[in-house]
Amino acid sequence: MTGIEIIATTSSIGAEIRGIDMATASDEEFQLIQWALLEHHVVFLRGQHLDDEAHEAFARRWGDPIPNPIVAKLEAPVAIGVVYNDAEHPPGQDNEGWHTDHSWASYIPDIAILRSVTAPPNGGDTMWCNIAAAHEALSPALRDFLSELTARHDPGPRFALEMRARMPADVADQLLEAFPGTDHPVIVRHPVTDRPGIFVNPGYTRWINDVTPAESAVLLELLFKAIAHPDHVCRFRWQEGDVAIWDEHATLHRGPNDFAPARRELRRFTVGAAEPSAA
Repeated sequence: MTGIEIIATTSSIGAEIRGIDMATASDEEFQLIQWALLEHHVVFLRGQHLDDEAHEAFARRWGDPIPNPIVAKLEAPVAIGVVYNDAEHPPGQDNEGWHTDHSWASYIPDIAILRSVTAPPNGGDTMWCNIAAAHEALSPALRDFLSELTARHDPGPRFALEMRARMPADVADQLLEAFPGTDHPVIVRHPVTDRPGIFVNPGYTRWINDVTPAESAVLLELLFKAIAHPDHVCRFRWQEGDVAIWDEHATLHRGPNDFAPARRELRRFTVGAAEPSAA
């Protein structure tokens, strides 16, 4: 596999893979992408310019694409997700803050594959953090204490408002009933590497169970700061045709709204699903 380069973005997270055409990647090249993802947690391949068909074909090499859990509850769900923003469609607050996709459900996706269709002239980056590195930076005593705890995740009050604004009343009620929230371990174990990581996020984690509300607030503030520490974060500047692939069990991500009112369009497939398990 001559001509292929893997260039680390930071020492903690992220790598750019050069010299592979995703649309025609050999089995050996695909296995290299899989290895790089386990090693770096998020990988970037620039200038791929995939269409929806090629994007889906590549996603299926990882497994069966799954739709957003909300979409899956509706009729005729589609697996591809579209993130479209312009002056009339500003980014949602959920994407701006650190989050794991759908952590308010009983399962999360395994892999996300996101491509850029239209990139804004300025801003519009996406950021990822390494939840295992954030865990390792905690003291052993705090790691032990947190390993016994669970936290509540739910879509939040904005979810109800958005569903009632976008959907007929009966459909909105059905979705609200389907996703009341769930509990997950505060410290989870990666399903492949077994590395423990911090599994809370400002987007969807409401409180830590079995401690007082005041203790929960202090602990979550500490953990949110640990996750977002610059030592554990990488940032990717999108160009049209670029692709990012990330491990949902090893990372959180966010997309700051620093490009409005410019236009941005991203398209995504997620593959696989697993319930987060305690470390």
